[in-house]
Parts: sequence; structure tokens; C-alpha cells
Amino acid sequence: MSVLKPLATAIGLGLGLGGALLPVAASAYEYGEHAGVTLDRLIHDYPGRYRGTANFAGAADLMQAQMGSGYAFARQDFTWTATNGESRGSQNVVAYAPGTTDKFVVLGAHFDTYFGRPTLQGLDDNGSGAAVLTEIARNLSGLKLENGLSVVGFGAEEEGLRGSRGYVASLTEQQRANLLGMINLDSLITGDRMYAHAGQNSVDDPALASLREHTFSLARELGIDLHTNPGLNEEYPAGTGCCSDGSSFEDLKVPVLFVEATNWELGELDGYEQTDNPAIPGGATWHDPDKDNEAVFVNAFGQARIDQRLRDFSLLLTRLVLEMTNADLLASTASGGALARDLQDNLKRQHEALTRLHDRRWLTLQDAARDAGSFDGEIGVDGEYAPDNGFDTEASPEARRYGLHALGDYALGNGLVVGGSLSYLNGRDRLEHGGKVDSDTWQAGLYALLSDGPQWLAGEASVGHTGFDTRRSLQLRANGGPVLLDQRFDGDTEAFTWGARVQGGYDFDVGALKTGPFAGLDYSHYRIDGFHEDERRRTALGYEEQRFDSLEASLGWRLRGTVPLGGMSLQPYGSLRWVKELGDGRLEEMDLTSRADGRARVADMGRVDENFGRAQLGALLAITPQLGVYVEANSRFAHDEGSQASYSLGAQYQF
Repeated sequence: MSVLKPLATAIGLGLGLGGALLPVAASAYEYGEHAGVTLDRLIHDYPGRYRGTANFAGAADLMQAQMGSGYAFARQDFTWTATNGESRGSQNVVAYAPGTTDKFVVLGAHFDTYFGRPTLQGLDDNGSGAAVLTEIARNLSGLKLENGLSVVGFGAEEEGLRGSRGYVASLTEQQRANLLGMINLDSLITGDRMYAHAGQNSVDDPALASLREHTFSLARELGIDLHTNPGLNEEYPAGTGCCSDGSSFEDLKVPVLFVEATNWELGELDGYEQTDNPAIPGGATWHDPDKDNEAVFVNAFGQARIDQRLRDFSLLLTRLVLEMTNADLLASTASGGALARDLQDNLKRQHEALTRLHDRRWLTLQDAARDAGSFDGEIGVDGEYAPDNGFDTEASPEARRYGLHALGDYALGNGLVVGGSLSYLNGRDRLEHGGKVDSDTWQAGLYALLSDGPQWLAGEASVGHTGFDTRRSLQLRANGGPVLLDQRFDGDTEAFTWGARVQGGYDFDVGALKTGPFAGLDYSHYRIDGFHEDERRRTALGYEEQRFDSLEASLGWRLRGTVPLGGMSLQPYGSLRWVKELGDGRLEEMDLTSRADGRARVADMGRVDENFGRAQLGALLAITPQLGVYVEANSRFAHDEGSQASYSLGAQYQF
């Protein structure tokens, strides 16, 4: 039984009878595992995969099936004339995912074996490169790309780079102008060391070595031991490679990266002697059915060597392609937009906390007789918890806060009371994958209540300052596969708010309860200062200043009452209101600047829902005329972004 077969069974790849293409199973995999499945199928089901054979056709189907579903696929036929005048032909497997720009990257590897050797498994040359190619494609399948990605399984490389030459010949002038670079994978297992080289075109133009330098930077970050041609043979300049499909792209004057495993310090110092392992006579396995096969490799290197190379090359090159396509920057922008939206929502929730404080005070004042010229006050402490979902709709960030407040008011007579409040809130919103928003907020308010029997009118004005300490988590995962990015970014900024509210209604007496309609208008202006995240990663972001206004008109119904409980009393209250957002509500999009290139990208934060409901249910237990505790539940419902529920517990002392 094949050493690779158990892995293939575990992943669950299936191809139907007669080579019919079936969807790849969506089983989970880690780096290298998906490549292992492809490699197992290539070497055992399709040895001798060269032009004109059924095994080449079956291997082409397999390559396409293993690349994932997020591509437009094409089979590119090409022909050439042999030295004897014979016309020959083969085929490339091309998968393309467009980006938001016309720029694109080519990732390629040949999957054919040396012509005319039907038993040649070609595990190293080039089942290994073709297998890693399919995993990189699968890892990025379905991701939003800024620069497009063309993944090409080349045919007929072993007959003079015919597939890559045919692909290059098919490119239009516009496509050539938009090509950012080419990455070529070939023979990744036999060699003693892992290598990455620039193209020969980088000798005259060092800027074309940029892909190589980028790759080495990533290898250092990921802890992968990577080498380049040391230049011991003057025919092969230091840092350059050659002699595979990447060479077909060098005349386009774009960066080319040759990825391989060999040993440039053996033999004629040209990379053709791959290893000094005594189990590989002659030091190379190229094109030899008796050497380039699984049994020899497991005996010479062990299964761990195959697994390690598939894992490390898949990890390194997936990250490289992720960054070349700027998929990481688009994902980071989306993540930054989610953080910015939470900052905005956080400020709105803090404002709502202040309005609820004043609402509770107004209820107390309406139930108490006040002499003109009297001054009363209150101090209190409370805590609030908001779970990561509402009652029955999609998740919101989990949040908690605690607060302190002091307020005092003066009765002017004729049912008119004026007062002021000062409150402090400390909060934390827990975002996805370990992200957070910590906040410290001070709010000051002036309020007034005019109560004339069943009629009442209340108003407030407020200002606030918040210090934010943020941690953004960027986690990007392949569909069914490994985590592609797992990064954290810290930042801090300040925010300011000010606003005013007016509310009034009419209460009917219904037994021990008072109930009736009310209406209100609530305006707030919010400003969050611009800031830059502290980390020096390319995915770190800069945030522009955020300003927005909220103007909410509301119409609802409320009830309140008092129930004697011996020497104490219970004062239940509740309300249900419909809200119409007349202002911005919050921003729907904003520009975020990536550290990688200093470019501003637009983060879409979702449409603001302008019509939704709010509900409140609470009760105050007056233990003594001065000391009371309360519990309260609040919810936003029928909202496009889902319901938000919060639960509060507090204590207050009146004097």
C-alpha cells in the first residue's frame, strides 16, 4: 500500500469513473496535506503523464479538481514543430481568479513527466511542484484579490518548456503590461536544500530580483531554512536560477522566482547534482523511473522529508502569493472596517447609557413630590453585560462595562426640575479571534423635566470624551484549510461626543400603573480621531478621522408603577419604541491606509439601518427611601445588523 494512501483516504478526494470530474471533498487539512493528496494521485494513478497519453489527460483533470472552486478554468492547447518537422501538441491547465485591478501574478509548475517513460512516477520532477501548486491554489480559492492570480499547470516542460512558451505566446500586449511576476515550482524533494532564485534577467536589472528578496524575508519570518545559488559556477550568477518554465517569462522583463530543492555545492556546481545521500547513486533522480519514485524516496529520505518539503513550500509560497495578490491587504482592510464600526457603535452605546441614566432619574422625579427650592442628588454604580448575540439573530460583539455616576437637581417649582450629571464608564468589547476595544469614558450632562399631571416634557444636553485602546485581530483561513494569517495590531485614539435630546408624553392612570405614549428626538455628533496601529507589519493600518451624526426620531409607549413590599417598594418600568434614523447613524464606508504601500483602500462597513425598534424592561427595588437597586434589560430589534441585547444591574443612593 502506498505510504501516501492513508492521507489521501483521510482527505477524501474522489474522481469518478472514466475520469469524470467530481467536487473535491471539503475535509479539513493543514499545510502540506492537500499537496500530499495530489502527489499521491499523480504518482500512483497517473505515472508516465506525457503528451498523448490517457494518464496525462487524467492528471490534467486531477490538477483542475485539486485547485479549488474559486477559479475560471480553461484548457489551453498549444503546438510546436519538432526538429524532424513533426507537429506536436499538448495542453496547459489554467485557473484564473480576477482581482479588483487588471494586474495579475502567474504561479506555475509542470505536471508532465519525461516523454516515453510510462512507469516514471515523477515524484520529485515534477509531481512535487505540481502538488504544491494545487495546494496554494486551493488555499487562496475564494479569497478576494486585488491583483489577479493565474495558476498554470504546464504540459510538455520536458520537451523544451513548450507549455510555458505557449502560455507566454498567448498573452496580449495589455496582459504583458499588467503581469507583475511569475513563480515557478520544480523538483522540491530530492535536493538537500530548499532554494529560491531570481531569473537571469535580474543580472542586468537588479530590480527584477524583488520576488527573491520578498521570499527570503518571508522565510526568515516563518523560520524556514531557504538558500539561493551561491554563484560558485560562473555560468550561473549568484542568486539566479534557470532551466525550467520560469525561463519563458524572463523576456517579459518581470520578476521571476525559481523555487526548487537541490544542492548547488556538489558536482559541477550547477544544481544538477541534487544530493550527496548515498542512497541516491549519482546524486540525482531526474527522469529515472528507478529513482524518481516513492519507494526510493521513503527509503533514502524517510516519509518525514516528503511531508516537510510539502508543508514548508506550501506555507512559504501561499504567504508569498497572498501578499503578491494583496489578498492580505484587502482582508486587513475589511478587518479594520469592522474595528472602526465597533468604535462607532461603542460610542453610540455609551450615549445610550447616559440617556438611560437620565430616563431613570426622570421616572424617580415624576413619582416624587418636590418642594420648590429643594435640591436632591444621587450617586450610583452599575454594570452592564451584552452577550455576543441578541435574542434570535446574528452575533454582535460581546461587551461589558461598569460605571459610576453622580447627579443632582434643583426644583424650580411648578413641576420644573433642572439638574446635571457626571458619569464614568469603563468598558471592553470582545471582538473575533482575540480582538478587543477597551474604553474609558467621561460624560457630563444637563437635564430638565417639566411635569404637569399626566403630561411631561424632558430634555438633556451632554458632552463626552472617550479614550480607546484597541487590539485588532486579523485571521484569514483557507476554505477548509490552514490559517493563512493570524496577526494582532494594537492602537489607541480618542473620541468626543456632544448632543441634545428632547422627549415628551402623556401618562394615563390604569390601576396602580401609569402608561401612555411618548415621542422624542435625539441628536448626537461623534468624532473619533485618526490613528495608526503600532505594529510594523505590512497589514497594519492607518485610520482617518471619523465624524458622523445621529438624529433619531422615536415614537413609543411606556409604563411605570409602584408596588408596596412591606417597608420597601418595587417600581417596575418598561417601554417599546420605534426609531427612525434621520442622520448618518454611523459611517457606511471609510478609507484605511495600508502600511505596505501607503495606499488608501475603502472599507465597507455596511448599510445603516434607518428603521428599527428598541425595548426596555426594568425594575427598581427601593430598599429604603435613600437606597435602591435596579435590574434592567434593553434590546435593539428588527435591525438589519441583528438585535443587540444588554442586561444591567446597579445600585443608587439618593440624598
